[in-house]
Amino acid sequence: MEKKDVKHLNTKARADWELIQKAKDGDEMAYDQLMSKYYHHVYMEVLSRVKRDEVARDLAIEALTKAFTQLHTYEPRFAFSTWLKRVTVNHTIDYLRKKQLNTTSIDEVIKNEDGEMSIQIESSALTPQQQFEKSQRIDIVRNYVSKLKDAYRSLIELRYFNELSYEEIAQQLGIPLGTVKARLHRAKGMLNQMMVGSRHTI
Repeated sequence: MEKKDVKHLNTKARADWELIQKAKDGDEMAYDQLMSKYYHHVYMEVLSRVKRDEVARDLAIEALTKAFTQLHTYEPRFAFSTWLKRVTVNHTIDYLRKKQLNTTSIDEVIKNEDGEMSIQIESSALTPQQQFEKSQRIDIVRNYVSKLKDAYRSLIELRYFNELSYEEIAQQLGIPLGTVKARLHRAKGMLNQMMVGSRHTI
């Protein structure tokens, strides 16, 4: 376990630090405990910005996954909850920026033959080349997913390929909702690690 001076942290933050050290050593129970402890806080932080429940659920999982894969960068100068909030906010802002870039944009306002104002809108439909590239990316991701253990692979497939909700996955697999969320973030973390060096992440 990494030795750091954490005397300045309160009892809760010191307990988090101990869990973080165990998680960094590969203790999955420690990951699950951190997930259970902070998922709701992360979800509420995201929801306050995106205003959509289903999107907030996905982004919360993604933010936690990103945080857990970057635990080695966390320094206990301040509480883990503070660091996690910063990761969450940055991830959400990145999502909103990308979403804004992908929406249809108004090119110009012109007058038609009747003198009335009309708007020309740039189409957001994918070109054949973009559709082909998207299909290639999906194939690449599916290839990585196929390398996961069965328990993790089925979660990714149900969530992202079959587009089931967390509740539907829990019901179909007969496991608690919290377990679905914890295992899903682990599965995404495994995928992202396999895809290091590639432009394709989830």
